[in-house]
Amino acid sequence: MAEVERIMSRPFEWGPCDCSSAACDVFAALWGIDPMGPVRGYSGPLAAARMIRRAGGLAALADTLAVQGGLAVGHAAGGIALSAGHRGRQALLICIMPGLWAGKSKDGFAILRNADRGWHLA
Repeated sequence: MAEVERIMSRPFEWGPCDCSSAACDVFAALWGIDPMGPVRGYSGPLAAARMIRRAGGLAALADTLAVQGGLAVGHAAGGIALSAGHRGRQALLICIMPGLWAGKSKDGFAILRNADRGWHLA
């Protein structure tokens, strides 16, 4: 939770601290692996949308990056997952503990009780 607070309390910024990169920053701080490493460097909402569209959507992009990072499918504390929201409005989350997830919001972070598919260290 300390890493969630440290990272997700930063101001929202597309690329460096957005609804996907923040969860991956927490994951990297915990495990030393940045799932978004291959796509870092984008800036702004248009660049993010283009990257996600080229990958076939956020779920497809997350799947690809998880495979590249050697992550296993499933939920575990310290793992990442897609939010369970509407398909067009998903984000990446970090698992604080089973049944409790944190996701970056415009003003900090939100705590959620469920998530869609997820990945963790193998």
